[in-house]
Amino acid sequence: MRVSRPALGLAIAAMLCPGVAVGATQSSRLHSEIALSFDCERPQQVRNYSARANFEGVLNGDGTASGDLTINGFALASTIHFDARLGRGSQAAPGGSSQLRVLGAHALRGVWSLPNNDLIFNLTTSGSSCAVSVKFALKRGQKEYSLWGGNKFYYCSAARVLQTSCRAE
Repeated sequence: MRVSRPALGLAIAAMLCPGVAVGATQSSRLHSEIALSFDCERPQQVRNYSARANFEGVLNGDGTASGDLTINGFALASTIHFDARLGRGSQAAPGGSSQLRVLGAHALRGVWSLPNNDLIFNLTTSGSSCAVSVKFALKRGQKEYSLWGGNKFYYCSAARVLQTSCRAE
């Protein structure tokens, strides 16, 4: 895992874009852009905090995948590296743990687990088109989202995905 500068950790949920169907020796390059917005109450009150996430990755024909998520917003920038291999479990990530799973030649699932919530994204492909869905899931008994800011957690009442786009090559 590589991390540079503070992360708006929860935004990582929105990062992946599925790749093109791959054969045994082919790889697909993945590109995704996500617009996010948060309302946070602690330790600072912020409404409609905007952030952008960009994912660049590869889905290989051998069932492995990797990628880097870059998150940018006012006064923050970070890069988080993900790897997926058969049998690999969670790995350390800013503020919690992450896992990238190859579900088949046409699909990926990513989970970023933070103290109060999971960020879950599903990626699917069909030919050269792709689709990404993102869900912020509160853990049992929690009422606010935890958001890693690089050196402390922020607690937010709302986490929104405003727009997604992706392409596969």
